[in-house]
Amino acid sequence: MASRLSSVRFPGEPEYRSDLPPLERERKPVGYRAGWQLEERLQGVGVVVLGLVGLLVVYGIYTGALPSGLPPPPPPPKGVLIQVPVVNPAAFFLPVIAVVSVLLIAVGFKRVFDP
Repeated sequence: MASRLSSVRFPGEPEYRSDLPPLERERKPVGYRAGWQLEERLQGVGVVVLGLVGLLVVYGIYTGALPSGLPPPPPPPKGVLIQVPVVNPAAFFLPVIAVVSVLLIAVGFKRVFDP
């Protein structure tokens, strides 16, 4: 019951407690600038474009429009029965590039709308 009464103020009573030191005014965050902040928004647009280019490269490699690395070596001679496996690094890098591109687009959109 006492906690409810302590939040009630009577007319003429000050809005602060005199036994506590006054609080400083809130300062603006570090790096805050008033205005449209066009530089930061343009950086965000650049990051979004970079992410879209990354997704286009992944799509181009996936569809075969772009090369995915060096051409495979010639086949072994006729007498060899076991094919030597050829490791293609694009098999690892394509999903990584796609995920990073999507993250770049998300971060860029955040930077465009909330610098």
